[in-house]
This record gives sequence, structure tokens and C-alpha cells, in this order.
Amino acid sequence: MTRPDSVFDSGAAQGYFLLLLACGAGLLFSIPAGAHVNDLMESSWKPSPLVFHLTYITLLGLLGTFRGIAGARWEGPVWGRLAHLALHVLFGQLIVLPYLFFSRALLPGRGPVLPLLAVYTTVAAFAFALIAFRLERWGQSRRVHTFMHQYALLALILVVPWALGMLSGVPDAVGLLSPIGAGLRIIEPGSAAELAVAFAFVLIVLLIQILAIRRSTRRNHGV
Repeated sequence: MTRPDSVFDSGAAQGYFLLLLACGAGLLFSIPAGAHVNDLMESSWKPSPLVFHLTYITLLGLLGTFRGIAGARWEGPVWGRLAHLALHVLFGQLIVLPYLFFSRALLPGRGPVLPLLAVYTTVAAFAFALIAFRLERWGQSRRVHTFMHQYALLALILVVPWALGMLSGVPDAVGLLSPIGAGLRIIEPGSAAELAVAFAFVLIVLLIQILAIRRSTRRNHGV
């Protein structure tokens, strides 16, 4: 067991550097090439911000997972560790806010949806952190390595519901169970009902993790 990492410790800094680097690259790929400048002057160019926003959603979820694994190895009260996890996720969100602000240029008339996307992505990343925290603690109690399980689960949650939601005959709401599908719906933007489903699901997942951690903590203390 180790003390909780600060956001400036080397282990945490690696995750933040990856987040900044990947989101920066995604933003660059979303910006039109200089050869298109004349086209922009003559017609309404519709950029595809998907590269940046998909990178942003995925990498913040990855950061949450990375920090959740680390948090399970910290010492101290469980709720103190969870508070540190929330701080790490919020710091990750903070350092990519300039990218998110710049991406407003890629969403003509839809810039106001970005604060909603930021809130959703932060909540989803914290949910990933708690899932990783619980899975790592389970692995510790059974002396099982969960590293590959953690990232396989992250990929499944991000991709599978979103892919299923694009199949004919599958309700569109299924895609909203994935942060990628929900994030794209926020960007479009989707209907109020779709946004409500997306937020309700991720909040329920977060609540389930908190309640499960609470039960586990009480059980371990014989309460």
C-alpha cells in the first residue's frame, strides 16, 4: 500500500501527459487542412469533430481507469481515497478544457453543448475510476492480476453498446449506454429524452459503484 498520489506525482503525470498528447493529436486531425481555406470562404464547410471528441471521451475514461487501479493500492480510509480519485479525474478534465474550448470552432451553432459534454464525460470517467477501483480490490483479495481485465472491460463498455445501437432493429437507446454513443448524442445534439437516458444511466452506474464500495467497507469492518 502507498500514500495517495498527488496530481503531480510521476505515476499520475504519465496519464495526464497521454491525455494531453492524444487529445491534442485528435484536435489537430479535426482541423481542416490549409488547402481547404478557399473552400471555407466560398461555402459552408462542415468539419468532422469526431476524431477529437471520441479521443477526449475515450482518454478521459482511460484516465479514470488508470487512476482507479492506482487508488486501490493507496493507503488510508476508503472514502479519502475516493475523494482523491475524484480530484484526479477533475484535474484531467481541467487540463483538456482549452482543447474543448477551441473545439467550439468545429461545432458551428452547437458550442453550448460542450459544457454538457464536459459534465457527462467527467461523471463517466469517475464511474470508470470506481469500477476499476472495485475490480482491483477484488483482485487483491484473491491475488489475481486484473490489469488486462480492466482495459478489456473499458473497451467493451465504450464500444459494444455503441456498435449495437447502430444495428438495424436495435433500439437507439442501447447506444446511449456507451459513453461514446452518449457523447455523440450530446454533440449532435439529441432530444431531451435521449440526453436524460444517457445521464440517468451513467449516474445509476456511479451510484451502484458507491453503494457497493460502502457495503464492502462495512463488511470489512464488521459493521
